[in-house]
Parts: sequence; C-alpha cells; structure tokens
Amino acid sequence: MQPNEFTHRLMVSLARQIKESGIKDRDKTVNRIMKDCFDDNDPQREFWRQRVEKRLSLMLDDESDDNSLLVQMIEGACDNCAENKPCVEVCPTGAIDKDEQGNYKINAQRCVECTWCVDNCITGSIVHRSEFAQVANMIMQRRQYPVYAILAPAFVGQFGEKVTPEILKGALKSIGFSDVYEVAMAADVVTVQEAKEFVERMDRGEKFMITSCCCPAFIKLVEKIRPKVANLVSASMSPMIALGKMLKEREPHCRVVFIGPCIAKKAEAKRPDLQPAVDCVLTFKETRALLEAADVPLDGSLGEIKMEDASHDGRIYAHTAGVTEAITRAVETLAPHFEIRAVYGDGLKECNKLLKELEEGKLNANFMEGMGCPHGCVGGPGTILNSKEAAKLVRAHANQARAYEALANDKARRWNDFYGMHADLLSEKEDIIAHV
Repeated sequence: MQPNEFTHRLMVSLARQIKESGIKDRDKTVNRIMKDCFDDNDPQREFWRQRVEKRLSLMLDDESDDNSLLVQMIEGACDNCAENKPCVEVCPTGAIDKDEQGNYKINAQRCVECTWCVDNCITGSIVHRSEFAQVANMIMQRRQYPVYAILAPAFVGQFGEKVTPEILKGALKSIGFSDVYEVAMAADVVTVQEAKEFVERMDRGEKFMITSCCCPAFIKLVEKIRPKVANLVSASMSPMIALGKMLKEREPHCRVVFIGPCIAKKAEAKRPDLQPAVDCVLTFKETRALLEAADVPLDGSLGEIKMEDASHDGRIYAHTAGVTEAITRAVETLAPHFEIRAVYGDGLKECNKLLKELEEGKLNANFMEGMGCPHGCVGGPGTILNSKEAAKLVRAHANQARAYEALANDKARRWNDFYGMHADLLSEKEDIIAHV
C-alpha cells in the first residue's frame, strides 16, 4: 500500500470513530483502524501498525514542546528503505543525514519544515503532526464555539473538477462549519500593506524588500539558512494569520480552521508571535478525508453558496509570481514613480540560490517573492490536483472576481477597518530582527 493511500484510509477511519463514540481507548482505536485499512492476511499489516500508532500519537496527544519539529522520523524505520534515500534527495537544506551510529536523523537546526520529505518517504516513516482529530472534535462542539473554515487561494478544483467553490462551501457548512471564507480576502489586505511598505522603504532610500506574506517554509529558510538578509523581510503577516486575527477580533471565542495546500502552515499557526489567530490547520488531503468520513456528496445537493470575498489579485496568490503581480499593481496605483524590479524563487532550492546572490550583492532587483513549493501553493504537499492544472483553475476563479485589484476590494477594506486595525496585522516574526 502506498503511504498516501494508507494515510487517507487512516484519517477516514479515525473521523468515523470520533463521530460515533469518540476516542476512549487508544488500543481499540488502533485495532479498528487496522481492521478498516487491512485484511487479516495482509502481509504488510504489522509493518503499518507501527505507523498507525505513531500517527495517532501525533494526531491525539497534546504537543508539550512548542519548539519540537513539525516532522518526525520513526526510529529504525529507515531499515526498510533502499540506500538511495528519496527524502535526502528532496530536502532543500540538507537537513536529513546519518548520525554517528549510521541512523538517518532530521537536523532541527537546518529543517525549515517544508515537509517535502513526508510525501517522498516511500515507507511512510517520516510523519508530521496533524490536527485532524482536533478539528473533528471542534465541529462536534460548534454549538458552544462557532467554527470558521478559511480556504487558501489554492483550493479551487482540489476536490474534483465539478466541485465549484459554491458547492464546496455548501459541503463544508453541511458538516458543521459555521461559515466559510476565502483567505484571498486577507491577501487583499496584505497586498495593500506590503505595497505601502515597499513605497516607504524606497522613500527611505532602501534598496530591497523581501515579501514574506505567504510561505512559512521560506521564512524558516531565511531564519535558519540566510539570516544575513532577514532585515529585508517585510513586517506583514501571512493572509492566513491576518484573516484569523480579524475573525478573532470580531468574535473572540470563535475557532478558526485553515484549509490549504501546506503542511508547514501547521507550524506557522503555533508561532507565539502570531497568536491568537488560527486554531488548527488541515490540508486539502485531510479535508477530503473529513468529507468522506461524513459521507458528504459533492454534487451540489447540499446547497451552493456564493463566495465573493476576494479580488482577482488576492486569488492569484496561489501560484508563483501571483504575489508579485498583485503588489506591483498596487504600487503602480499608490506610487507610479517607483518601479518594482522583481525576482521570485520557485521552490526552496531556487529561493536559497537567489538569497545567496542577494547576500553577495549580485541580484539585479529590488523585490523578491519566495515560494517554497515549485509552482507556488498549488504545488504544495497537501494538494490533491496536479499543480499546472490547479494554477489554470485558480486563474479562472480569479477572473470571476468582482474587483480586479486589491485596492478595489471594498469588502477587504471594510474588514480591515472594522477588525484589522485593532488586531495588529504586523509581526516581528520571533527569530527575525529589525523588521519594523
């Protein structure tokens, strides 16, 4: 069985158990999952049991150490892998290597939590923390605390070619989410902030700005690998955090669940300097399992509810160069005498190369966008759809927006005026100095 198939089956089984009777006995839960996922005579049954137990511990146990890595390696499990380790090949910072005893380990000092190793581990031995069970429990407690789903701009088409944004919103509300919002609306707010910051920096005579508004893995890359250029990173929060903060400002006791393509967002949501904003993060893969466990049809029969939160420019944050395009357009409106000469890193390896050139003064530009995943968020490890096809669908959805530029989105402006101004949408990002 492939690791991705196994993970999907595990989550569906777990969600059904939570819905039926909750998790009262860990051993019984493991046995039920094994029964749901494997035949009694399956030769891989015991091989996967260890992975079930490890994944459950990461789904159900409270994380006592906030500094622990998002990804973990099951000790000794690499013995089942060939010598040519795909996780080593895919790691952009060389964070996976052998220790003195010859065992593969993840170096916390170099790991940027992009989680590409999780998807590329052929034995399912590298796992990540998951809040899948917490979200299922939140939905069951929705009468006491409203639970809002906020959708990353890359959501379009992830749940099926015929599953429109309207159908998806109806489906999510049917399983218990109080309401559903586009994170792209907060991207409009952040676009205006970053455009203004670029203009202010250029007015002060500064030569360069790095946008930080999307990718937590890129921020970790700057913090851990390229700290010399940390002062060039913008002070704004990601759209995910910005929308979460605005919702918490509007309704302090609500719960916010981000649904997106990125596993690294799970770590971003836990950063002390970004609290309170987002309670839990689900990938598209995890959300698909949640919908399947609830037996939710995605054919529109549960209702189709319009989503008209964001502008064209907020929605194109989902693919590489989209952030640059949006901010450039805003700068052209606010200060047409300034020219953005941009570069953008498409994947962490390319980002690292550009940051090195920036350190050495070899980059002929004044603005940089960093996307940790090739093709941008549409290529994230939590996605379901091919990244190129996903980018086409994102652009089609963007073209349907009522407003084109971020500055023209009246809804985003009202939300920022009512909630954003009081929620502090700027951050010094704990490990990066000299931001503001």
